[in-house]
Amino acid sequence: MSGNFIMLNMDELRQVITEIVEGICDRNRQNEVPSVEEDEWLTRDEVCKMLHITYTTLWRKEEEGSITKHKMGRRNLYSKKEIESLLVSAVGTTSQK
Repeated sequence: MSGNFIMLNMDELRQVITEIVEGICDRNRQNEVPSVEEDEWLTRDEVCKMLHITYTTLWRKEEEGSITKHKMGRRNLYSKKEIESLLVSAVGTTSQK
């Protein structure tokens, strides 16, 4: 197996590196969770108190997909908007019975 070499001048090298970094940043932005300014976040304790459920029930709801957790560092945070809409839909179905 023979190796191939590509010769680049300094400007070409900068351009290649810039394109690679921008591509990586774009991919990371697509996977980002909305910023704190766009949404308020709740901790596991706050969600459990708000919904009157235990940690185990919260975990079950995450597993079944009815509650979405967002990893921020080592913490699991929950969108306040999502939890409030879950509460509103739960109250709506209860009052219709």
